[in-house]
Amino acid sequence: MAQVQAISLCSSVNLLFRGSVKSSPRIQDKFWCSKKLDSLQELGVKASEFNGVAIAHSSSSFASPCATHAIQAVLGNDKATTSSTVILEKPLRKKLNKVVLAYSGGLDTSVIVPWLRENYGCEVVCFTADVGQGIKELEGLEAKAKASGACQLVVKDLQEEFVKDYIFPCLRAGAIYERKYLLGTSMARPVIAKAMVDVAREVGADAVSHGCTGKGNDQVRFELTFFALNPELSVVAPWREWEITGREDAIEYAKKHNVPVPVTKKSIYSRDRNLWHLSHEVIIVCVDLV
Repeated sequence: MAQVQAISLCSSVNLLFRGSVKSSPRIQDKFWCSKKLDSLQELGVKASEFNGVAIAHSSSSFASPCATHAIQAVLGNDKATTSSTVILEKPLRKKLNKVVLAYSGGLDTSVIVPWLRENYGCEVVCFTADVGQGIKELEGLEAKAKASGACQLVVKDLQEEFVKDYIFPCLRAGAIYERKYLLGTSMARPVIAKAMVDVAREVGADAVSHGCTGKGNDQVRFELTFFALNPELSVVAPWREWEITGREDAIEYAKKHNVPVPVTKKSIYSRDRNLWHLSHEVIIVCVDLV
């Protein structure tokens, strides 16, 4: 976050940056007056607007036109001088009203909550499907979701539907991948996605989101179900959009946004449990033996 000190020659004016949107303006550039405002409270509506005939006194530059900047404006007149710090928020990727997020309470989905609010200006409804993962994994989820910035948590018991419409058909077909993988994760995704479409309709959401990475097929299972059941819903896949590249970045993002996550950079395991199976994923760590 860059901080700029601006000096005003009049009591309250609005300044507009006259530069290329694609460029990364250095904060020693001047910002020229375009119209008068009544108070500092009117600042911060647009990232391109600043208060005062601003001449920056720093050699640092804005990270990008999309970064959030804190502008410290100092207003002066004949009688008194006042100052204020104004947060100018970055432009939204797209304006959404409400998003239903497939939520587990783990690291990825926990940081997705504030990321959605920050980048889409939306309310976030977290959705958790009970597919038999156990009561311990459901405990404390509502408090955790709201602490991350969600407006509510919806939990639905999908165990009967999961067994009847997914597990039994796969069992009858003898569906096993590479003679050892029981497809528990694969078959659970469509039933979760179907329920998310229902929840989106119930809460009036215009979008759904998931925390699937781009390295597997879960993203396809979720999104094909979304598109088949409600093609009008927008789908947000943060792992295909954000700058977070891995676990360490996600942990840093969580710390920055005060998101409580029970993991550390040394944690290398993730787990997926439901009525049909229990699978583990581990980051391979190479160790040189001397």
